[in-house]
Amino acid sequence: MRSSLFRPLLTTVLFFGDAAILLGQDRQAGPSNRQTVGIALEGGGAKGLAHVGVLQWLEEHHIPVDYIAGTSMGGLIGGLYATGLRPSEIREIVTNIDWNEALAGQTPYEALSFRRKEDLRTYPNRLELGLRGGLSVPSGLSSGQAVRILIDRYLLPYSRPQSFDNLPIPFRCVATELVSGKVMVFSEGSIANALRATMSLPGVFYPVRDGDKIYADGGMLNNLPTDVVKQMGADFVVGLHLSVGPVDPKQLRSLFGVAGGATGVMIDANVLRGMELSDLLVTIDVAGYTTLDFSRADQIIGKGYAAALAKEKLFERFKLSDDEWKRHISARESRRVATPPVIEFVTVEGIEKDLASQVSRRVADHTGKKIDTTKLEEDLNTLIGIGRFDSLNYGLTERDGQAGLLITAEEKDHSPPWLKPGFLINGADPDNVGFTFATRITVLDLGGYRSEVRTDLAIGSRYEARTEYYHPFHPLSKWFVAPRVGADRAALNLYKESDIIAEYRLSRAYGGVDIGYGFDRFSELRIGYEAGYASAGRRIGLPLFPTLSGRTGTARVRYAMDRLDDPVIPRRGVALVSAGSWVDAAPGNTSGFPSAEATILAFRPVSKPASVYAMASGGSTFGRDPAGLPPFALGGPDRLAAYGLNQFITNQYAYGRAGYLHQIGALPPFLGGGVFLNAHYEVATLSGSYNNPRVPHDAALGIATETIFGPLMFGGSFGGSGHRKWFFQFGKLF
Repeated sequence: MRSSLFRPLLTTVLFFGDAAILLGQDRQAGPSNRQTVGIALEGGGAKGLAHVGVLQWLEEHHIPVDYIAGTSMGGLIGGLYATGLRPSEIREIVTNIDWNEALAGQTPYEALSFRRKEDLRTYPNRLELGLRGGLSVPSGLSSGQAVRILIDRYLLPYSRPQSFDNLPIPFRCVATELVSGKVMVFSEGSIANALRATMSLPGVFYPVRDGDKIYADGGMLNNLPTDVVKQMGADFVVGLHLSVGPVDPKQLRSLFGVAGGATGVMIDANVLRGMELSDLLVTIDVAGYTTLDFSRADQIIGKGYAAALAKEKLFERFKLSDDEWKRHISARESRRVATPPVIEFVTVEGIEKDLASQVSRRVADHTGKKIDTTKLEEDLNTLIGIGRFDSLNYGLTERDGQAGLLITAEEKDHSPPWLKPGFLINGADPDNVGFTFATRITVLDLGGYRSEVRTDLAIGSRYEARTEYYHPFHPLSKWFVAPRVGADRAALNLYKESDIIAEYRLSRAYGGVDIGYGFDRFSELRIGYEAGYASAGRRIGLPLFPTLSGRTGTARVRYAMDRLDDPVIPRRGVALVSAGSWVDAAPGNTSGFPSAEATILAFRPVSKPASVYAMASGGSTFGRDPAGLPPFALGGPDRLAAYGLNQFITNQYAYGRAGYLHQIGALPPFLGGGVFLNAHYEVATLSGSYNNPRVPHDAALGIATETIFGPLMFGGSFGGSGHRKWFFQFGKLF
């Protein structure tokens, strides 16, 4: 305490926890000789939103905050407040953020390039293993890109490196430097980097790297940084403590519960030290709320407001008069940075020159005007969507007196190349469950920028090895050539009612080439030819089709378009896949025949939790009756769930489905997505099928959810002619 500035105190107040002992008499407060007040904000995920309520109460009652420091969520709230945002503005920000989306850290599906969309439609999970320098896993479940973008958006005027003492309110935030194992207190530089570092929960978010230093969440070592506030120069330190109440022993019965409990004990130890260093401790009762309870933000903020109100008499000594408060706010506002200026140039840092030029080209239209953050973030997400970057951040810079846009890029340190695993468990027939493990290995820039070698491998119910080389005519060309080779083998079970009556083995080896045109990140056209050798033979059961083998040859044109909002459980958008071909050679056929098939999916939201959808598909050989197995198959959870898998083998069909999706819950954002009730009715017409009812149809009801390992669905269906079945499926839904 700076006694030279104050008359001798007759009052000393000792606070520990929620107890206060008055030992003297209060002093006269004034605009020039008052004690300075510093506030420390504890980390706690969603529980930390309570700090907004405390700040709101302090402002309403003219209690000044001269210094502020925080950890994790406390760091974020403190950082926003330090830049001059009012508590009402911060409240609007934190309640309007889609926290599940931000914490999940997934690039919006619509922003992905067409080939990355293909990856996720084929392997709909969040797993990706790096192959650069050996097999490796990422350093967290989420890159943190979505959180960093939020920070960049709201702190854009302060994105230039600076001393945090020059902010409207002097600020500090705390991180843990993992290499040295020491506390790092950020006091200068990029405030956005500092906030991203303090929120880097180990194992969840990628840590922040700065040369040889690696920063993670500060809560591990100093979750309530009252000591930092004291070191900043505050005469009186207020600690905001988030009290969660006693631990329920029932929560410590699982692996994750014990791990979380152990981490909590470690954090509580350093929080206790922070509590002891407080001159006034405001204890906020957030018992019953979890780290991920962002949907209850208004209630949590109310808890903070109530906690501050309970300390009203103890805060009274710091209250400013109306005139003093106006001068205090005016001084604070005078230090706020004005609206971001007009951007005159773009600079890209962190990546090699050729790749940087591609990023610069994408964002070049932001020059000559003020930054449109919505449009800029869409552009950055589109660049992230090509699969090369962990993060693309933005801020301001300056050159020769002109304002510029600085894009800081961070390439993936573990890839490319990368390996994307996939798992498929097909419970269409619960008595004959199929298991397949598959993976896709992608190598970039082999033979030029944007070229890709993509190899698929599968083992289990289906065996496959397939490689395609995708090569644009030149680095910026929409035209490409794509040669491929592959081989596969699979079992085809044929059903009558619910009974397997035969099993056929289908094998083929092939090679082909396509010439294609990528219209944009949503659609692609291919024309090509494929030749090979195929065989189909009965393994067990009735001889429903002849055993055949021989050469194959197919000329094909294919158009695909994907404007869905999600690869697993879409809520809106449309997708179309259509192909027409001329088969000039097939086992058992002495002449060629045409074939075509198309599928369209459309989803439309009707309320916040609900969407309706429709699916239609059809295929035909146009009256021709090719030898061997007919080319189209229906039956199973994908189409006609009440019937056996591939129960209907046909030369021509038309199929339709109308469905309803309703979200009934959600997994934690790091572990998956929403949990949905899925109800649908489906019907088909067939011709040329060995097992051909007039109009097979059914109604199905199930529960579907997305996990980080892939989508999972359980359900049951009831169809015509007494067909009924329960089923489950892991790995693919639509």
